[in-house]
Amino acid sequence: MYQFIESISCINGELQLLELHQARVNRTFFTNYGLLARPIKLSRVIRQIPRQGRFKCRVVYDKENFVVTFDSYTTPKISSLQVVEGGAIDYRFKYSNRIDLEKLFAQRKEADDIIIVKDDMITDSYFANLAFFDGEEWWTSNQPLLEGVRRQSLLDQGMLQKRSIRLGDLAKYEKVSLINSMLDLGEVMIDLNDITM
Repeated sequence: MYQFIESISCINGELQLLELHQARVNRTFFTNYGLLARPIKLSRVIRQIPRQGRFKCRVVYDKENFVVTFDSYTTPKISSLQVVEGGAIDYRFKYSNRIDLEKLFAQRKEADDIIIVKDDMITDSYFANLAFFDGEEWWTSNQPLLEGVRRQSLLDQGMLQKRSIRLGDLAKYEKVSLINSMLDLGEVMIDLNDITM
């Protein structure tokens, strides 16, 4: 059976977006293990939280087991993206097995990361959802591979909007921001001129 993962931002002892992470754990449990499954409670299983600094809390779990680790986190340096065809990739749940994603990532050539396209539609990068700035507003694909917690938080706050984004639509945007549980909107931004088709 698959194992799943939650990567949670921990800043100075505070776990960020914990309610959204818990909601995703619940959905993962109920969909994969049945409605009677008892999801792990992140607030109970995450112990010995570092009090100073920025960390990635990684919870790897399945129906019966879990492992929690903390690693110091540094914002990645990403300045270029390569468009790759995703084929039949399915990453609806945050699987710990990322072999299919790794195969796509290996196609990045000289770029730092990838933009995965399925059926001509923009989805995600290797490790993040994507937010596109059109000069006035931020937009994200309504067909992501994974519905990320940061993406959901930004949608809930009205800072991000959903729409269909086709590969041919990229020229309408000025820049793209990579967003995930560790990266907020604008932390890692790439000019659209630095995307290779």
